[in-house]
Amino acid sequence: MSRPNILWIGLDQVRADTLQLGEGKICITPNIDRLSQGGVTFSRAYTTCSLCSPARASMFTGLYAFNHGMGTNCDMYQYLSSELRKPEQLLHHRFADAGYRCGFVGKWHVGTEKGPGDYGFEGMNLPGYGNIMQDAGYIEYLKTNNLSNKPEPMHYLNPDKQTLIGGRWGGPVESTPCHYLANYTMDMIDTFTQEEEPFFITSQFWGPHGPHMPSDEFYGLHDRSLLEPWESLQEDMSKKPRRIERELHSFYRNHPKNWEEAKEIVGLYYDSTSMVDFEIGRLLDYLEKQSLLENTIIVLSADHGDMTGAHGGMMDKGLMYEETHHIPLIVSWKGTLTPHISSDLAMNMDIMPTLMDLAKIEAPEGLDGNSLEDALVKRPDRKKRSEVYFEFHGLRFLYSQRAIVTDDGWKYIFTPGDFDEVYNLNTDPHEMHNLLDDPSSQSKVLALQQRIRHVSAYYKDPLQDCVSKFFGIWRTDSKQVDATTFYDGHKN
Repeated sequence: MSRPNILWIGLDQVRADTLQLGEGKICITPNIDRLSQGGVTFSRAYTTCSLCSPARASMFTGLYAFNHGMGTNCDMYQYLSSELRKPEQLLHHRFADAGYRCGFVGKWHVGTEKGPGDYGFEGMNLPGYGNIMQDAGYIEYLKTNNLSNKPEPMHYLNPDKQTLIGGRWGGPVESTPCHYLANYTMDMIDTFTQEEEPFFITSQFWGPHGPHMPSDEFYGLHDRSLLEPWESLQEDMSKKPRRIERELHSFYRNHPKNWEEAKEIVGLYYDSTSMVDFEIGRLLDYLEKQSLLENTIIVLSADHGDMTGAHGGMMDKGLMYEETHHIPLIVSWKGTLTPHISSDLAMNMDIMPTLMDLAKIEAPEGLDGNSLEDALVKRPDRKKRSEVYFEFHGLRFLYSQRAIVTDDGWKYIFTPGDFDEVYNLNTDPHEMHNLLDDPSSQSKVLALQQRIRHVSAYYKDPLQDCVSKFFGIWRTDSKQVDATTFYDGHKN
């Protein structure tokens, strides 16, 4: 049997609750719903890091950032690495070695000077964040098809019309970057299927990352009056690390202060998500028309989530809360995988190891990501994650944090530069009540501290000694030098 084709559709900055299914769903995404209903949806999927470059590098390598080296965004503020230190860690090389044609369309953001084409991908080669609106191919596409737009910026996050968060595209959907990317992806599929080799194509949309600029067909699609306020919008921030409130009031000074302001931004975010959903529908329709669905594994995921006015009006990402870490993850393979919702804990760095298993390609040793194949086929004896482990190294400045979410729904956020946070997600899904000092929760707090200590050691996180020593464990199994050991056993 020939190996399956693979189409990995990536979204940028999508909260899991945006795409939730069933009662209470607000954002209109009929095509993602269709994909979910025909595939396996992981209801408890998370990103390794709520920041573009480290999350994307982790997705493509199956490694935590402290192992691939790109701990912060590669091209802005204070960065730790501008390029991948070990390009051989990129797992698509394994697919190429197995006979796949590997294509890349859209946002890369895993290096400032080198793009996916420099690592063997065919297709677009836009280094860094990539400005598609200045790409020669996109400009020619608009000219050839007599398309144009007249943007109408409306909402800014800082005074003097700085930091645009959204407005109106001012043109038809055909003129948008996401439509161009969908066209490019379909053309690539058409080209690759002319050959006998299977294809591995990842199509990474820039949307719905802000600025949210929905086209004329999608602008105002969601009735703002029907949007319900985030419960955490007006929360008491006194039990959050001090960095949160400073960032809230300093970095985005026009952040939404009330729901009347926030709902306009949320509405634009939803409108933009629906616009990208339309393009996903075009991709699904194309695969069906070309009779490729039964031999194509389709993955839909996101690099991380988005705050969108939660927790006092916070914007963007780079925080440890569910809005930025809990993400969508869907795997579909018509005729092979039985559609269902999996509550197994999963991470976006599990995608490549999973695809390698499904394609019968041997994965390298030492990956931090796990294959989700057993969860996809619902093997009753499968090994499940007992927790997921997150990392953060800073966005606008270097700032270390780690966190775990456990299989029983508790969360511990370790912040060595401030106080920690503990949340029971079962009773407090919006993380408004820090239980770190709650007398009735102390046994659980201590258990979680030990758990995050063991997990940091298991993954050989360079921060593991810090985690252990902050919790009073001075002798660790790490290889970090402690001069005390020079004198162990010394006798006068």
